[in-house]
Amino acid sequence: MLDYDVEAPDYDRTRGGTARPAAAAAAIASLLPAGTRTLLDVAGGTGSVGTALTGHGLSVLVADASLGMLALAASRLPGRVLRADARRLPIADRSVDAVTSVWLLHLLPGPADVAAVVAEAARVLRPGGVYLTTVDRSAAHLHRPADPAATDAVGTVTAVAARSGLIPAGSTRFIGVGQGRPGVGDGSDPVFTLLSLRRG
Repeated sequence: MLDYDVEAPDYDRTRGGTARPAAAAAAIASLLPAGTRTLLDVAGGTGSVGTALTGHGLSVLVADASLGMLALAASRLPGRVLRADARRLPIADRSVDAVTSVWLLHLLPGPADVAAVVAEAARVLRPGGVYLTTVDRSAAHLHRPADPAATDAVGTVTAVAARSGLIPAGSTRFIGVGQGRPGVGDGSDPVFTLLSLRRG
């Protein structure tokens, strides 16, 4: 796994610059219920997606475990960053309208960790709020069918979400602009799937 503190200074430049987070933010905004005002971006890294989301009229708080990533996020969103483990968020119950975790679940070691992250998202969501997350990342990069055994497989995520009171509320796709890599899939930019899960 990457050392995100070390990777932080080059992270955005090597992953599509501002185009990739802008595409992610537009996809997220398209799935948000009317009236969404507050959004917690879990594992929000450098704050690139969070910053793009503020352009959609949202008050965004970025949470991440990496101090290196948060230093960059704080330069973009002063006073709107928080060091936190996605499995134990220091956020009050039912206090935010939406939670996002873009490019996180595929990094987790197993289903128990996915369940813990999803449960925390459900806990902090207000009734009617949504949790939005990328799923099936390997399929996005390799342009092939999804791996049902992956930690971020849509079936796995949907199942653990149901146990936390979250129900499917839609999905969309967006292009990971600038992330096409020679030798990975066909070298073209990945197409990510974003899943929305609503709290009843």
